Amino acid sequence: MKVLIIKPSSLGDVVHSLRVASLLAREIPNIEIHWVIKSGLEGILNASGIVKRNYIFHRGGGFLKFLKLCHAIREEKYDYVLDLQGLLRSAVLTKITRSKKKYGRADGREFSTLFYNCIGMKSKKKLMHAIDRLVPFIELFGIKSCKSLPLDFTESHIYKEDSFSLRQNSPYILIFPESRRPEKEWPNFEDLVSLFNRKFNLNVVIAGSVRSDNFKNCIDVRGKVKLVELPWLIKNSLIVISNDSAPLHIASSLCKPLVALFGPTEHERYGPYPQDGHAKVIASPSRKIEDISIESVYRTIETTLTEIKVQS
Repeated sequence: MKVLIIKPSSLGDVVHSLRVASLLAREIPNIEIHWVIKSGLEGILNASGIVKRNYIFHRGGGFLKFLKLCHAIREEKYDYVLDLQGLLRSAVLTKITRSKKKYGRADGREFSTLFYNCIGMKSKKKLMHAIDRLVPFIELFGIKSCKSLPLDFTESHIYKEDSFSLRQNSPYILIFPESRRPEKEWPNFEDLVSLFNRKFNLNVVIAGSVRSDNFKNCIDVRGKVKLVELPWLIKNSLIVISNDSAPLHIASSLCKPLVALFGPTEHERYGPYPQDGHAKVIASPSRKIEDISIESVYRTIETTLTEIKVQS
């Protein structure tokens, strides 16, 4: 069976979709998954080990590049095409395929639902997790969804550990202080790290893309880790602390101990999945992330580290 998944972006949403695709890959013998992915995000598909072919979507690349993408997709014949994006451009790509089975999100926008057979909940008003909105695509294949929908990222490795002074057997706390929107960034990570350095005899690793000199006595790998390597970095950490961002979703998919900080966004919709067990959510009652206290974050991390020690 050959399946095309159209989910170009964003990174966190692609991780959600990979969790669905991973179950299909485990349950359907000889399935071959192809994927339409935004340029720059293909590393996460390569890390997953479940996607055989990537079609690169160049956002803002113009009509000719889009036409070339359409032509490449038309050359393949798919048993199923799944539009997990639910926008006009993804729906057009779905429509032009030679598959007889074309499905997409019932909550799609930009008139996308006119181009495919609708799957899942149409209303966006119901409070449900983003992954739960994708679960009906699993049921489409006659497969029962499992509770956690984990990912393994079997093809994620770091080959030059010495380049940022990180050793494979050295335990570390992993912090992601960034997010795509400034209002989702907790402003107290630097003070939290200073507290770590006084209280814990553990390495603290700072990851992300924006370099700065704000974090002292840490292993700063911002800008050094490729996307294909990121799941390895997360998988080998003791605990992950993150704002609402893509690394949070990768950590959740790997079932890593996780402390997730939420301000303006709803963790019930966009938080760790499932929201129990390995993940602890700290949500600001005021929906202002700056109102989350350092003490509450530190206590939650300390409790989680104690639980990890007991379990080991």
